[in-house]
Amino acid sequence: MALSKYVIAAMAFALGCQPAQLAAQNEGFPYVSDLTNPGRPLVVEKDQIISFEELPSAFTHAVTLMGRDGIAYVSRNGRFVMRGVIFDSWTGQTIQTMQELRGAKKTVDLSELGLRDEDVDPMYYGSGLKKVTLFVDPLCPFCAQLFDQLVADPRYERDYTFVIYTVPFLGEESTKAVTVLSCAPNREEAKRALLTHDRRWMKTQPAPDHCDPQPILQRTILSQMLGVTGVPYLIGAEGGIARGLPADLRGFLATN
Repeated sequence: MALSKYVIAAMAFALGCQPAQLAAQNEGFPYVSDLTNPGRPLVVEKDQIISFEELPSAFTHAVTLMGRDGIAYVSRNGRFVMRGVIFDSWTGQTIQTMQELRGAKKTVDLSELGLRDEDVDPMYYGSGLKKVTLFVDPLCPFCAQLFDQLVADPRYERDYTFVIYTVPFLGEESTKAVTVLSCAPNREEAKRALLTHDRRWMKTQPAPDHCDPQPILQRTILSQMLGVTGVPYLIGAEGGIARGLPADLRGFLATN
């Protein structure tokens, strides 16, 4: 099994899956209007989706209107305005205020996605009680600066467990580096090379005879689903998000 069925179903629709493709999958689909259907399960079966149409312009802005309750959503070109309930299928939260929407944008709880280590094959650094998620590219200079800070201060390793997802953001060479790290027979040596940004090690490792590409693919899909557009991308122990290297790493980890 790759990512959880619940997540894959949501992604299929969000990424523009056609109706025929949806019909071919025996998956559920998150329900988007629980307030108008009290007591109904928050999953719609595939045969309940009777039509599907991709909109010409994505809804990119949320606004509040004078004299009206709730939130309206405006398309990128300004043509379409949508009002109604928005449902966060990852957390089960119905979002009705701008404050709730801003909170949802700033936090993410990966435990809701049903991820398994064998599906995404992360690396781990540290043994602390607080779990922090990192999306990194092995060749990313700011990721190297992040690792330098983590390795230089033993308190990070003591206080946190860092779940590290390597993803190829910087082209072909990054793809090769991610593959070498993911398929290395000695995972501790691969982790050392990542943390010390040992490019020579990554370039001189022989191509693996057998390597399952699925964990790399699943990590990449996961990063796209979370809206990771650059690295490093951090998710703190409380779900707070940092896009890029925080100016105050310890402060971010302590409060997010």
